[in-house]
Amino acid sequence: MGNASSGMYNLGPEDIENYLAKIEELKVTHPDNIAVACFSREYYDGLEPNLQNRLLKCLASGIVNPESSMGCYANHPDDYDTFTPFFELALSKYHKVDLTLKKHVNNWSLEGLPGLPANGNLDLSALGLPPLSMRVRTGRNLTSFPLPASMTRAQRIEMEKAMGVVFDDLISKPEFGGKYVSITPGHPKLISSSEYEALVTAHIMFKDISADKCLTAAGIAADWPHGRGCYISDDEGFIIWVGVEDHLRIMCKQKGTILNKVFDRLKAAVDAVEFLIESYGGFAKSADFGYVTSCPTNIGTGMRASVHIALPKLTIDGTAATAKAVAKPLGLSVRGLGGENTPIGPDGTADISPSARFCISEAEIVTALYFGLKNLKTAEDATIPTIDQLVQKILKISEVFPDNIMASSLDLGYLNTLEDEQQIRLIKCCMSGILNPNSQMGCYANYPRDYDDFEPFFKVALEKFHKVSLSEPEQSHVNNWSLEGVEGLPENGLIDFGALGLPPLSMRVRVGRNLNKFPLPASMTKKDRTELEAAMCTVFDKLISMPQFGGEYNSITTGHPQYISPAQYNRLVEEHIMFKDMSADTYLTAAGIAADWPSGRGCYISSDKQLIIWVGEKDHLQIMCMKKSTILNEVFDRLKSAVDVVEGLIDGGCAKSSKFGVVTSCPTNVGTGMRASVHIPLPKLTSDGSDIKVKAVANPLGLSVRGPGGKHTDIGADGTVDISPSARFCISEAQIVTALYVGIQRLKDAEDRA
Repeated sequence: MGNASSGMYNLGPEDIENYLAKIEELKVTHPDNIAVACFSREYYDGLEPNLQNRLLKCLASGIVNPESSMGCYANHPDDYDTFTPFFELALSKYHKVDLTLKKHVNNWSLEGLPGLPANGNLDLSALGLPPLSMRVRTGRNLTSFPLPASMTRAQRIEMEKAMGVVFDDLISKPEFGGKYVSITPGHPKLISSSEYEALVTAHIMFKDISADKCLTAAGIAADWPHGRGCYISDDEGFIIWVGVEDHLRIMCKQKGTILNKVFDRLKAAVDAVEFLIESYGGFAKSADFGYVTSCPTNIGTGMRASVHIALPKLTIDGTAATAKAVAKPLGLSVRGLGGENTPIGPDGTADISPSARFCISEAEIVTALYFGLKNLKTAEDATIPTIDQLVQKILKISEVFPDNIMASSLDLGYLNTLEDEQQIRLIKCCMSGILNPNSQMGCYANYPRDYDDFEPFFKVALEKFHKVSLSEPEQSHVNNWSLEGVEGLPENGLIDFGALGLPPLSMRVRVGRNLNKFPLPASMTKKDRTELEAAMCTVFDKLISMPQFGGEYNSITTGHPQYISPAQYNRLVEEHIMFKDMSADTYLTAAGIAADWPSGRGCYISSDKQLIIWVGEKDHLQIMCMKKSTILNEVFDRLKSAVDVVEGLIDGGCAKSSKFGVVTSCPTNVGTGMRASVHIPLPKLTSDGSDIKVKAVANPLGLSVRGPGGKHTDIGADGTVDISPSARFCISEAQIVTALYVGIQRLKDAEDRA
């Protein structure tokens, strides 16, 4: 397999003198170029001529690109040991270690590392983080070939061919599977240019390295694209690049919260590959410096462990400058999502990884990432941007995300007419959309009076989202539960799905309500939340005493008299009785609605489990009735009765705007706060396994289509979908359930014709 002594850099005497003179010049003009700074003429003169040429070849990139930080690349697997005096000094400077006191040791075991959670799980959700894109990679080089900087085209092709045997073995294993793709002309697995570009765009394949001036000067990018390719596992979570900066870049990636999973999978993958190449001499490793990599910045572990995390407050100015200032003392590097020298995401998402690769173990790297993220999140949470910074961010969002209604609705002229305290209150309403610029609505009310206090802002936002013109009297909002005279109802006023030929369906109607005496959830303190729950428990005690309701209250507030265990809570969530943990929702978290979880949260359940009241979710209360039946009136009328009883028992009543109706946290629900839905099987319209045909019929009727599990869930195996009218505002409660009836009738007709 190859000739390890090939690829010598044959310079003429004049070239050598020019190089040496250039190095001396750069020592003065570019003192931060580590390779140049560490080059000793005395050491060089003591080498054999062939070794002198080899050493100069290592410095080629830094000489041609004097602005380089490191400025050198190893050319052969034994370069670090052959040129120890040079590389030892360069490694000490770059990695900031004293190699007379410290030695590199490779170790993947987390056992015994200080500060780890007792169970050993590096669980990001325990830090209050949502699932994140995680990637861990390591570089490896085969001992039987020169490193990429000194490979000939024939050697590159030969190495790719040798690795093909390894990949065939991996592909045959169920735990890996997958395929190999090559960009080498004439290779049996050659892919087209468009296929290659698609893999680059998907962040699976590497970019054309011939455009990199440092890699080109070093010789690493030579012969592009010969000898280059990529192994991809079945699930695309295990990838091996061939022929880039190192012979192999082995990486595992996953979206999740447990860092151990991606770390452990990489270890298993590296072990599997290393076992398969033993007959070819194995991976290059130095006794003193660890695993050999082309670039000295990666030597030792060759590992980079990273996550993509949104840091909207630390990047409020659109740059990573503040995030870097916080991250650097933590030993973390901050990059854009496309790698080095690329911008952060428009929502403030950055790539975070520990900087160290050398004189640190693999286990210590992934642990450093975990603790670094913990400290970075603390800094993010503690950051309080100024009003000016937030306003500038909103202006930027309105340009980049024109569909963000909050950003497009905020008029700076109006904002500047407000007192300072009111400006702060209005901007607080906008925080979710500022921190999540891809939001559609992007704002939440924080106090019951916000819609009236900030009418010029909310009026525009409501008009945009609900597609109404509030300047027209006929489009003002009016609450009305009476079905009398509503167009589209049967003459007897009975909303009977059985009359349409439908079997009993699962029906649910709910409304949101907020108490006048408390801030809305986005601005509640922990004390507010527990006091609200206590106040509602007085109401529930009265409901429980009434024969038509009965039931029980279940709290997830620690220490509450009606506290239920996590297992009981999870069971109620699975039964669609209790709401999910909101702390994982980035929108609700940014708004402040998910704060203090799970304090002040609970659920009243009637004896027949058909009346449910959530406490402390998006609104103070979500009151809902559900039943499997054909008569929608039964559910609608019971909900009206329950709402009347509950509102009558609440001290201070529920919040309502004279202009906008029932007050809800999210403007998408204001007006009625109502959602009425049924689960209906439509096997013909969903015969292709999707809801596309259902939506084609439903959307023009003003109906929304979801999976039975809620937003962003799949349709049922039997074609069951959740259907509900989209409108909440400038429509009455009675019109909503009538629209559901008429819509179901049309969907049934379309299903019968399909």
